[in-house]
Amino acid sequence: MALLLVPAAWGAASLVGSLTASTEVVCPGENVREDGEEHPGPMRPGDTGCAVLDGSVMVGTRTYEQQQRTQSLERRRDAENGILLLTYSAVGAFLAWRASPGTPGADED
Repeated sequence: MALLLVPAAWGAASLVGSLTASTEVVCPGENVREDGEEHPGPMRPGDTGCAVLDGSVMVGTRTYEQQQRTQSLERRRDAENGILLLTYSAVGAFLAWRASPGTPGADED
């Protein structure tokens, strides 16, 4: 039953992380504003591009709206994964408890 603590902790961390994540739109690479210059910090509506980097290699660009949608989908996916892991742990713990010897209501031979 102790092995079920790992997915429970992971699920709780994923769920809490997704619920407390900032709604600020952050470019994972180089943020280019309307003036064509790169700027640090979060993106703002109207920013023309966000260079998405994989290490130091550009793999694509996103607009403000695309990056906002991507971050929203990541938060939702993290919440879904957290709920799934917590459910898995709870069901597993319940089944392990029911199958353990000496549990009231368990099959006794």
